[in-house]
Amino acid sequence: MRIVAAAYARLIHGLAVLGAAILAFVFAGIVVDVSLRTAGFQPLQWYSALTEYSLLFATMLGGPWLVRVKGHVVVESLMLAMPPALRLASAKFSYALCIVLSLLFVWYGGDKAIAAWIAGEIDIRSIDMPRWVLYASFPLGFGLMAVEFARYLLGFDSYYSGQAGASESL
Repeated sequence: MRIVAAAYARLIHGLAVLGAAILAFVFAGIVVDVSLRTAGFQPLQWYSALTEYSLLFATMLGGPWLVRVKGHVVVESLMLAMPPALRLASAKFSYALCIVLSLLFVWYGGDKAIAAWIAGEIDIRSIDMPRWVLYASFPLGFGLMAVEFARYLLGFDSYYSGQAGASESL
């Protein structure tokens, strides 16, 4: 089991590194694009569409890692004011809700990806992209986010810093 957990952690980290590399590519491309415009040259026509696609993929690749390292914004003031038992119940409810919503996006993205693949839909911009590729990022990203929230729900960790009693109560 430890080998599977280590491989999964490497997967999450690797996807985050890939997402970060995509963002670095977007940053460099914006610098090049603005520099070309400023120097009076024709900007790269295809770069705008590529940036939009890249931001989607960087988000879906980095999302599970952000859940793992507790990088999403959380306001804990209400949680810290609750008694420990209510705090734990509220945290468990939040994790379960996040799992359900993530799985809803997995289903939606998968359904749209399959439908777009069957229909042969193409997203036509300055770059032609099969539309299913765009939707396929949803099951990957949100599926792994659901797994991460399940780790919290099962008590392997707590997303909330004031949840010290969470692992003691399990």
